[in-house]
Formats: sequence, C-alpha cells, structure tokens
Amino acid sequence: MKKTTILAALTASLCLAGSSTAAAQTQDSTKIFVDINGGGQTQSRSFETSTSFPLYGETAVINTAQSVDGGGLFDISAGYRFRDGFGHRFLSSLGVSIGVSTFTDKGTGSVAASIPSPNAFNRPASVTGSMDDLKHKENGTHLTLVYFRPVMRNVEVALSAGPSFFNVTQDFITGAIPTGTQTLSLGAHRERAKAVGGNVGVNINYLLRPNYGAGVFLRYAGATADFDTAGELKVGGLQLGIGLRLRY
Repeated sequence: MKKTTILAALTASLCLAGSSTAAAQTQDSTKIFVDINGGGQTQSRSFETSTSFPLYGETAVINTAQSVDGGGLFDISAGYRFRDGFGHRFLSSLGVSIGVSTFTDKGTGSVAASIPSPNAFNRPASVTGSMDDLKHKENGTHLTLVYFRPVMRNVEVALSAGPSFFNVTQDFITGAIPTGTQTLSLGAHRERAKAVGGNVGVNINYLLRPNYGAGVFLRYAGATADFDTAGELKVGGLQLGIGLRLRY
C-alpha cells in the first residue's frame, strides 16, 4: 500500500506541473510508440513448506524454506496513441499498449527434517541441508491503457494501468529419506504456474528528437500463482528501469 501511495503522489505532482503551453509543444505526428527498458524487480520473497508422513512406526517431518530475491528485469512494449482523438480532446491523450517483461533469479533453499530411528522407538535424528541455484523465472505480459501528459518542452509523463498475465517457473527443494536410514537425500523439482493480476505505472520520457529519446519507468505489476508444492505465492512486484523511447 505504501509503494502504491508513493507512486500515486509522484504521478499526481508531475501532472500538475504541466501547462497548456507545454501541450502545444508536443510532437503530434507520432502515433506508434515503442519503449525498451532494462532495470530491476526489487521484491524479495520467502516461502516455506512442511510435510509429515508415517515412517518406522512413527512420524517423519520435513520442513523446507526458500527465498527469491530481487534481480534484473528486461521490459519491452509497443502501443498506439489516439492522436486524432475521434473528435475528442481528452481521447487524443490516450493510447493502448502491450508489453512483455522477463525476470529471472536463482535462490537458495534449506531443509530441516526429523527422522525416526528404524531400530529404536522415540530416537529421532535432526537432519539439515541446503541447496543453491534454485531457478525462479517470471514472464509477464502487460496490457495497458496509457494517458500522456506533457510537463515541459520535450518531456512527457505517461500514466498506465491494466491487467497482467504471468507464466512462472519455480524450482522447489526436496528431501527424501533412503529406506532404513536416518539420512536425507536432497533434490529439486520444477513446477510451472500461471497467474492473472494487474499493473499500474508511470513513465517519464525525454524526447531528444521527435522520433527518439530516453525515459525512466516505475511500475507495480503483481499477481498470485498457485503451485502444487507451496500453494499460493505472490509473483511480480515493484519494477523500475531506464531505456530507449521510439516514436513513429
């Protein structure tokens, strides 16, 4: 909620800084816009699982814990601006776009298990282990409605919002108990899930020429994915970056 409030305050202040004079200085000939960004996704998340099952006449318990940190993000989008506005001035400031983003990270996982003894009652062994390079990948597709607002010569703010669709891949650490032992064999298995959520963001663009420039973006895009192993996990998060702006 705090991040969303900061984003809303930033966009509001930038919009209020605009004027009708600035609006007259925009390039009205371009309708196609392409944004290419490199940046990062700042969200860090952790999740845990717990499994218990009968073993040697008692109960074995295996607990796992994993984390996904923030990392690099690539984002590209293309859209169309309604310059003619269908006869309406407000509509001439609107556009629609579709974009894709890719976020990849490798996390760590740990396992803690209580394993009954195969030879003696009430003599469990506590076993721990860890594993690195557990892959997490998010491919997002973002549909947005965009509102363009000039704030000064060659500078515009673009506010956007819409639905987001995620394809998520996650490696989960696993532990198996070899028959007749109190040891733990570590492994990993991969699951995939889809999720539908939303996005809201702001771009600040500086056009060096009518057809190209540079910009920065700040966006929150998130959803909840449902995995067989861990249940519901939050994906996406606060994203930011800088990149190239093309206009046609």
